[in-house]
Amino acid sequence: MKSSLLVRTLTAVFSVSFAFAGSSIVTTLSGPRLGLVFDRAAGGLRPISGIPGAATTGEPLALGLTISRAEISPAQDAALVVNARNSSVVLIRASGSDWVAASLDGAQPAPDSMAFSPGGSAAALYYGTGRVQILTGLPAAPSTPAEIDVSSLPAPVTAMAVDDTGSFLLMAAGQAESVSLYRVPVGSAPVLLGSFRSVSSVRLFNAGQQALVTDTLAATVYQVTGLTGAGVTQVVASASDGIQGLVAADTDSAGQRVFVADGSGTVFIFDRSGGPATTIACACVPTGLFRLAGAATFRLTEPAGGPLQVLDANSAPRIVAVPPPAQAAALPEVRR
Repeated sequence: MKSSLLVRTLTAVFSVSFAFAGSSIVTTLSGPRLGLVFDRAAGGLRPISGIPGAATTGEPLALGLTISRAEISPAQDAALVVNARNSSVVLIRASGSDWVAASLDGAQPAPDSMAFSPGGSAAALYYGTGRVQILTGLPAAPSTPAEIDVSSLPAPVTAMAVDDTGSFLLMAAGQAESVSLYRVPVGSAPVLLGSFRSVSSVRLFNAGQQALVTDTLAATVYQVTGLTGAGVTQVVASASDGIQGLVAADTDSAGQRVFVADGSGTVFIFDRSGGPATTIACACVPTGLFRLAGAATFRLTEPAGGPLQVLDANSAPRIVAVPPPAQAAALPEVRR
């Protein structure tokens, strides 16, 4: 059943290209920026301005809508958000010092999950009915070349990734203790790559040739190679490395180092060429590894009134705090 599951490409449904409707422009301060963070309580996107160690979180962008779901591009130049009022999908993209919000007329409303490709040029919208809509040409010229029917995959879908060309998906599907990872090419049947106890995230790296799979139940991070074939799975990190409560894993932009956030408040850094892991203590409980601008910069926590905790591993690894606007304004002036 697994290798012969039906995948249909429905190009006729989306023969009309995307149109930008209801566009609005929000001007922000110029200068370096780390990216965006979704503040669920505020229903908006907050900009993170500055550089690691000298950054602050801004007020929510005045986009004229309340956001119920958001997925931010790894390139930090765009976000796909769901309008809480009508469940429509809206593209937020950077344009110089401005953020531009525009409706995507071709996007189906109310996706259950969204995922950007590693470079941010493509994205996938998954719907619980078993459909995936692929967007390409992001962020400047979005279009949708295909819709894929994945309703024959085991339920539920627990994680998803798409390559930068929008030509294939990786999808983890199945019940706990029996989750399968599939490569789903557009227009072809899915290929089984491996089986896991659970899969909370899938990250493509090395130009889409390899994947990082986070299995929280097994407290193990896997590397999957041979994505165009049967798939080869190798352990990158596990409980034997000291992982106690696996939260998330990701790689740097070069795919050389693997970062693992642990619920114990520790961040592990593994060099894929070998050697022992480097560990950094975080005065927080990480909720994930959310990529920010830079080769190896990740947000570890959510907006909750206090500072965000950010991993800066672009040089000597460190964890720095990013204060919210009120706290940043209250900081004393530094005299030199």
